[in-house]
Formats: sequence, C-alpha cells, structure tokens
Amino acid sequence: MAKTRIKKEYPENFRTLSGFFMAIFTNTFVTMVLTIYMVFLTDFSGIDSAMGKVGYAAGFGTLFLLITRIIDAIDDPVQGWIVDSAKECKFGKYRRFGIIGTILVVVGAIMLFAIPNVVKGSALILWIWVLFGYLLLDMGGAMGSISGPLMQKSTTNPRTRAKIASVLRMAAVIASIPALFFVSIVSALGQGGDLGQTATKTAVVFCLSACVITLIGIALLKEPYQENANKNRKGMVSFADIGNLIRKNGPLWIHSLGFLVGNMAYGLASGVMLYFIKWYFCADMVTGEVDLSKFAALAGIYSLISLIPNFLCPFLTTLVLRIFKTVDRSMSGCMLIMAVGYLGIYVLNITGVMKAIPALLFVLFFLIMIPSGVTAMFSTLLTVECADYAEYIIGRNMTAITNSLYGLTQKGASAIGGAIPGLLLIAVGYSVNEATGAYAGDLATLPDMVNGLSLVLALVPACFALASFLIYKFGYKITPELRKTMTEELDRRHQIAGETEI
Repeated sequence: MAKTRIKKEYPENFRTLSGFFMAIFTNTFVTMVLTIYMVFLTDFSGIDSAMGKVGYAAGFGTLFLLITRIIDAIDDPVQGWIVDSAKECKFGKYRRFGIIGTILVVVGAIMLFAIPNVVKGSALILWIWVLFGYLLLDMGGAMGSISGPLMQKSTTNPRTRAKIASVLRMAAVIASIPALFFVSIVSALGQGGDLGQTATKTAVVFCLSACVITLIGIALLKEPYQENANKNRKGMVSFADIGNLIRKNGPLWIHSLGFLVGNMAYGLASGVMLYFIKWYFCADMVTGEVDLSKFAALAGIYSLISLIPNFLCPFLTTLVLRIFKTVDRSMSGCMLIMAVGYLGIYVLNITGVMKAIPALLFVLFFLIMIPSGVTAMFSTLLTVECADYAEYIIGRNMTAITNSLYGLTQKGASAIGGAIPGLLLIAVGYSVNEATGAYAGDLATLPDMVNGLSLVLALVPACFALASFLIYKFGYKITPELRKTMTEELDRRHQIAGETEI
C-alpha cells in the first residue's frame, strides 16, 4: 500500500521554500561581485588609460571603498527605518520593498560595471557616476534584504528557521557562482580581444539574469498578514525606539562585532587572493606579462575551492551544532578552526614550502572555507535571534533596522578587505593594461608587492579569526533559558496580533 504524502504547511511548503531560495539571488550576486570590484577597477576598467595616470585606479578604488562604507552607515539604517515604519498590507510589506529594492540594486550595479568612456576621463564626473550608482545599489540592497525579516515574521520555531536558513545558504552558494568565476570567465573570453569590454558585458548579463530570478522568487513567497497590526500601530518607528534598540540589544552588537572581525579574515584573504595568484604564479617578473590561460585556470581552481565547501555547509550545520550545542558556540568554534588554517598558510609561505608545492595553498584554503561557509548560516540564525531579542525587550518589531545595522558589519568587512590591499597597491603604483592584462607600473616594485600580499593573505586573517573566537565565546549572552522565554512570549504576542496567511 502506497504511503500518503503529508502536505507541508507554510512556511515549510515547497512554494515558500522555493521563494526564499530565489529571492536572494540579486543581493547575493551583487554582494559577491562587489568583493572583486577592486580587481575590476584596477585590471579591467581602463580608468588609468582614460585618465592618463598610472596607478589612479588603485587609489580611486581604495577611496571609493572607504567612502561607500560611510554611505552604508548613513543609508542602511534609514532604509530599515522606512521599511519597519511602513504599514502592513495584504500583498506583504516586505515583499513590496523587495521588488523595489531588487530593481534599484540592478540599476546601481550596472552603473558601477558599465562606466561610459566619457565618464572615465573626468575625475569629477567619474566620482558622481559611481557614487550615484552605489547609492542606488545600497538603497536597494537594504530594502531588498527581506529573507531575514520574512523568516522572523513567518515562524519562531528553531527547526523551521534552520531549514529556511539551509535553503538560503544553498541559494547563496548557487547565486554566487557567476561572481566567483567572474575573473576566470573574463580572462578566458577576453583573450585576444578587450578584457575591459568583456568584463562589462559579463557583469550586465549576470545582473539582469539575477534580477529576473529574484522577482520570480518574491512572487512565490507568501507573507503573514498581521491584520490587527495596523490598528495597534504606535506610529512610525521613533528615534526613541531606535535608541532603545541601540542601548538594549547587547547581543546584536556582540554578534555584529564578532562577525565583523571574523569576516574581515575572509575579506582580507579573498581580497588579495586573485592578485597573489596572478603575480606570484602567473606573471613574468621581468617583463610584467601575464599568462592569461594559466591565470584563468588557477583563478577557476580558486573559485571552485571557494564554492565546493559551501555546498557541503548546509549538510554540516547539524553536525557542527551537535558538537558545539548552541549556535553562538558553533560560531566561535568555527572561527578558531579558521585561525589555525590561516596560520598554516603563513607558515608554509615563510618556510618556502608553498613556493615548491603551490597546491598546498589551495588545499589549505579549501579546508578553511568549510568552517567559513558554516559561519554564514550561523550568522543568519544569530541575526534573526537578535531581532527576536529586540522585539522581546522593546515591544515592537524592528527586524529591518536590526538587519540593516547588522548588515553594516558585512559591508565593513568587505571594505577593509579591499582597502588594505588597495593601500598596498597604491604604495607600489599598481597599474595594469586593461586590454592585455600586462603590468603597466614600475616592475621593480612587483617583488615587494607580492611579499606584502602574502602577509595580508594569511597572518593578518589568522589574528582576526582568533579575535572573533574570543568575542563570541566570552561576549554573547543569550542563554538557552532566555531563548525559550523569548520564543514563548513572541508566540503569544503574534497570536494576539492576529496573524493570517494571505
């Protein structure tokens, strides 16, 4: 006798999980591709040629990364305030902002990667163009980050949240594939042609594709409608509410600090890895010529070792949780493992073993990426828990603001990951011919640049990962007893609010 298949209830049904899976494609792709935006500016954009100044793109890119973090610090909480202050609607408050945000992100990203030639030749117009493009991207990113708020709104069940987080993590891995292989694709397709034009066209195609997938995902999602929430509204989120969130949500700040420091380890290593591979393994130090075929292959290997562990992470999460018992302990344990791995790369480099056996670099980085990928899932769960804590102690839902404040940590890590290598590139007058990929700066500085990159690749990340371990281990104070109390109270409040599915 055939078994009767039990239909999954919301939010664990196939349609909703598919919606969660697809809805993050645009934000994930754009976030990932921005991690190599410094490489785009220095090696593919053609800004140095247009300006007629060697090394201008390296300085421009470094300053751009720092200025955009200031934009983030101002704009992200503002967008979160707008979303949290909006009224409930039957279509879905977060779904509505998700659509608006996705469109803004794509327009902004295309502006950043498709800079017209006439813009590149003027410093003033270039700055206006890229800052306006980034402002659109940042506004859209903050509005379009709806997966966390929707997860928090749809269920308080830890098992269900973990299931959704696993779906989101798998989606993030798949959505990041085009960004991870971006440099390899451009280097392979652009051989014998114009690398800069190839990079621009590739970025535009990927952005538009991700946009379509995200909009379909948002259409599949259903958002719980709290029919009494508008009646019981206390008005827009006030400065007093935000002040209470800042003052009282200690777990959010510990989590934000811990992940900022820990994510800087990955940000720094990934920020210099392509530069290190290109000039350490693929370049002729005498002529500055680069073997593009070899670089495309090694960059592809690096992309694979960044990608494959992330496919394993959703399946390893349960095992890691079983070992460390709680999410925060799991996070700290993974950070400690990462610190040991980065230290291993540093030791191999200073002893000369890595030069003799280059494969060891990729093997160790592969092993580091496993705990690094798992921390991304734990980070999502901890952020949602911090949003629970905010609602529990303040009495109103401010998930979008909480999410925006936390999001600053990830952007801060990526900024530092790009700025520190950028300072090194500025110091050596780094410049590359955007058409051929050959080095256009002073060849005598190449050895010192490679030595500096090796430090940023391993020793500094090891220190950051160790610091993150200590922050989570001794700073995060939400206990299992407090988790249980919060869940019971929030369930009671949500029932009073009269949640119904649309």
